[in-house]
Amino acid sequence: GGLTYYGGLIAASVFGIWFLRREGVPLYQGMDIAAISISLGLVFGRLGCYLGGCCFGVHTEHPIGVSFPPFSPASEAQWRAGLLEAPHLASLPVHPTQLYEALGCLLITALRLFLLRPRKRFDGQVILVFIGAYAVLRFILEFWRADERGEVLGLSTSQLLAVPALLLVVVLWPKWRRRAG
Repeated sequence: GGLTYYGGLIAASVFGIWFLRREGVPLYQGMDIAAISISLGLVFGRLGCYLGGCCFGVHTEHPIGVSFPPFSPASEAQWRAGLLEAPHLASLPVHPTQLYEALGCLLITALRLFLLRPRKRFDGQVILVFIGAYAVLRFILEFWRADERGEVLGLSTSQLLAVPALLLVVVLWPKWRRRAG
């Protein structure tokens, strides 16, 4: 339906920063608190993608492959690609990239919550680790995704957005660390 995670994250970030400032919450501390919720929310969001059949992966013969029901986004895409005789057939097995991402986001959440947060050295570190780790995770997962998305220079839109996200972390990390003194 044209809805994307990165677009939602950008819009929510703008609103979140406005809200934190309006309420007088220390900005970087507020972002660190929100970072845990954001990645945990992604876990449930990707489980929803799995149940809805969107964000599916490329065809695979590995035992981890899953078939989606007739008229699912996967079966219809495979039918349009000539891989199925009709869209009323179940899809060929595909990588469950939605579950890969849910598991990756759960791991990112756990590592930040239990390892990083108690040892953080500056406010904003938790959100920066989330942005960087999610950008890497999403960049890699996009190689296994097969749903229809934009592509430029052989990279998906999400891969192209992951690059400036990582650059943002590289630029902000030393700046925010120095600010913390």
